[in-house]
Amino acid sequence: MRPTNADAAPAGGDASPKVSAASVHLQLARVLASPHFRNSKRSQSLLRYVVEAQLAGEADSLKERCIGAAVFSRDTAYDTAQDPIVRNAAIDVRKRLAQYYLEHQHSFELRIELPTGSYQPVFVPETQLATVEAPRLDVPPIDVPPVDLPRLDAPLRELSAAPPPPPPRRVGKRAFALAATASLLLAAAGTYLWFNQRSPATELDAFWEPLFRDGKTIQICIGQPTRLFRFIGPRTEELTRALSGPAARSPEAAALTVKAAELAWVAPEFLYLRDALSGFRVASWIQAKGRPYELVSVASTTYSQLRHTPLVAIGAFNNTWSLRVTAELRFLFERRTVNGVAYNCIIDRRSPATPLWKVAQPISPTMSEDFAIVTRVFDPSTERTVISVAGIENYGTLAAGEFVTQPDYIGAALAANSPQWRRQNVQFVLGTKVIDGTPGPPRVLAVHYW
Repeated sequence: MRPTNADAAPAGGDASPKVSAASVHLQLARVLASPHFRNSKRSQSLLRYVVEAQLAGEADSLKERCIGAAVFSRDTAYDTAQDPIVRNAAIDVRKRLAQYYLEHQHSFELRIELPTGSYQPVFVPETQLATVEAPRLDVPPIDVPPVDLPRLDAPLRELSAAPPPPPPRRVGKRAFALAATASLLLAAAGTYLWFNQRSPATELDAFWEPLFRDGKTIQICIGQPTRLFRFIGPRTEELTRALSGPAARSPEAAALTVKAAELAWVAPEFLYLRDALSGFRVASWIQAKGRPYELVSVASTTYSQLRHTPLVAIGAFNNTWSLRVTAELRFLFERRTVNGVAYNCIIDRRSPATPLWKVAQPISPTMSEDFAIVTRVFDPSTERTVISVAGIENYGTLAAGEFVTQPDYIGAALAANSPQWRRQNVQFVLGTKVIDGTPGPPRVLAVHYW
């Protein structure tokens, strides 16, 4: 039976018990008004469309191309393989629905679900959520041998002749109170141990918990130089002597011409020292928690790998995965030219015209401050939680690596917040002073949860 405006049944499932369209509309309004959906127009639009189409019985309009045209203004003949906007939005909706129903106050409400691989929502009534049927146990009959009554006759006669036993000793109210108190203490101790075994001990543990949850090997992807070359050909030694060390500033060096054929790109073979140190710091923290990890370079990291493993991306402008993760978020990295000077910047989408945090390019040997973004976010493209530890320059990356591995830093940043943040995405903008080429302690400049 196809659901109508009068009643709605789970797609492809039993129509009984039915859910009224009014109940679904009321629950949809609750969900869309929640913090999980309130700030995402894309997720709101998709969920509202599929729910209303399902209630109207318009199954033909719940196909990817139809949704792309109706919700995201795509051409009706657009290539869904090249433009996965509907699939990505559906992944995000599923994540937000899961977060909504994880909260205790919503756990027994009517459920709106969007099954994986389908755009037809399913509506689960409250009665089905609150009812758990105990399994029936078919116990075979037990054969009891017959009792030889004559053999029990003598002991019974002796027992009847014995003097009556003393009356049972009364147990007073005080003894009952002591027994009840002991039971309560044991229950409280058991609850405390159970909770502490399953709950993150600190804010830092809670920050990492989504990556630890499934026990998979965590991939620590370290950024690499993007412009690094080596001289090749017959002039290798001449060019190396002329363009290395103090000789590189001489007039003779300035007059040299280097041909493209005399250069070989070798960036994938190297790491920046501070990025590597940040990656090693993260690896030490993960190892201390008894979790498996793998250190890899950005050049050797592929999208297919990230579909099956959690990711920690180290570095920003030298790590395409960090740039990709933050590209649609509130705080992101950009290159800007301001008053004729090139900068690498951190942009706040709420005030994008003026970069608040920037570093002039090329960097100066007397550079005094760097900035970073630490991000923990569920990435719809891989359906995995990703942590990005990324500085504008590698001074900021090293300070950010310290921030995500030292309990005091995240503890101080999160102590005043509601525990609700543990189930949310979060971004921190950090600053660090650079003194004699060494970054100082990270300090929090901005925080955003959603």
